[in-house]
Formats: sequence, structure tokens, C-alpha cells
Amino acid sequence: MPKEVNTEPLVEGKPKPCCVCLPEKDERDQCILFNGQDSDKCKVFIQEYRKCMESHGFKI
Repeated sequence: MPKEVNTEPLVEGKPKPCCVCLPEKDERDQCILFNGQDSDKCKVFIQEYRKCMESHGFKI
């Protein structure tokens, strides 16, 4: 029995959210891990990550 194949075209030019802003994501995640999500220390990292994601067309 043949397998089904996805024939929908890929969206060209837009990367996947998991593949962009990796340094910003790592800094954000490390800060949240060690300081908690509500820590004022992490606000800068969260804002930097959000700004980076928005520059690639993603809304968080």
C-alpha cells in the first residue's frame, strides 16, 4: 500500500520558528530556568527574543 505524500508547496523564504533566534532563546531560557519567569532580571532577555522573532515575521 503506497504512503500518502504531502503535495502542498513549502512556504519559501519564511524559516520555522524553532530555527531562528537561537542565541536569544538560549539566554531567555537560562534566565527563566535559574530566576523564574516573573523575575525582573529576565525581562530584557524576553524582550530581545520577542523582538528577534517579530523581525522574522512571528508574533508572540
